[in-house]
Amino acid sequence: MSQGLTYLHSHSGIEKEMTMPKSQVVIDNKYGDLFGSVVLKTIKHKGATYLVVPTVLFIKKGGVFKNLKL
Repeated sequence: MSQGLTYLHSHSGIEKEMTMPKSQVVIDNKYGDLFGSVVLKTIKHKGATYLVVPTVLFIKKGGVFKNLKL
């Protein structure tokens, strides 16, 4: 989990490592209740548990791409 971040955010580093499609976003496990049955899968990375959710719903829920560079 990202230290000190208390809002819904993506983990683009993990997404890049796993070469995930842009239609999916990795989020902290603690935000699972926001997505319910829409969670695509659960993954483990370096001892932590994360969830994979659709990018469209991540945006609709107010998610922030913390490493987004324009």
